[in-house]
Amino acid sequence: MISLYTTAFNLGNFEFSLEDALSNWLYYVDEVVISTLASQVEEIKNRVTHTVFADSVKVVSTDLNTEEDLYWDGKLKNAALERCNHDVVIQVDLDERISGEKAAFSKLVTEINCHDFPCSIMLPTIDLYEDLDHCVNIGHKWYLHRKDGTYRGAVNFAKRGDGTFDPEKSDTCELIDEKGNLIPCIGRVPLAQEGAKIIHLGYLSLEHKNNINKNFWGAIWNYRKTGENKKDFKPKKITRGDLRKKPHNLPMPLWPTL
Repeated sequence: MISLYTTAFNLGNFEFSLEDALSNWLYYVDEVVISTLASQVEEIKNRVTHTVFADSVKVVSTDLNTEEDLYWDGKLKNAALERCNHDVVIQVDLDERISGEKAAFSKLVTEINCHDFPCSIMLPTIDLYEDLDHCVNIGHKWYLHRKDGTYRGAVNFAKRGDGTFDPEKSDTCELIDEKGNLIPCIGRVPLAQEGAKIIHLGYLSLEHKNNINKNFWGAIWNYRKTGENKKDFKPKKITRGDLRKKPHNLPMPLWPTL
């Protein structure tokens, strides 16, 4: 039994379908908890209601100021984590899909449940690029973990004495304990065709990536790095020459749906 938690906001600048995401996620998990900003909760609830998956989705909200609160992103994720019902949870973003055999995830859940302390398992993540056949990076992240004793927030070694944090060390969403320490990782799953993994869609369209950076994330990351809250900040565009794609050789379709 797995709960999935995620965040949804600023969907006017977001091209990925919420219903498509739910169709994939609910193939693997029993419930989805979506955390959003208080100002956008009715929009998100309305979108969920108009899908066929509404009965398996819970929408929660938090009143945060994204222009002033440096830690709002992690606080949103943590609000969703707190409302999960199952002992084992997975954190996935709207532009990510789950891939691999159900049995592979069941084994990982069993492994986590064998431990009586807060722990996690790192899953491989594939950054698709331009099409479904190519990627620019294959990494690992703290997706699957135990709920009890875990939080999402800025890791303690990234925090500064003046209340800010080092954005080179944190995005405010690390998997931490109540003291801000990283949660122990008990396993790192290798990339395999049928193994558990996450597919990231954020670079499928560089036009979309650049638009969302221009209209939302660019100013936020500039504020985190410089302390200057410039609404008209113009981030550097990502161009095809900045990234080199390579075939990932995974079987199609990359992820299942209901």
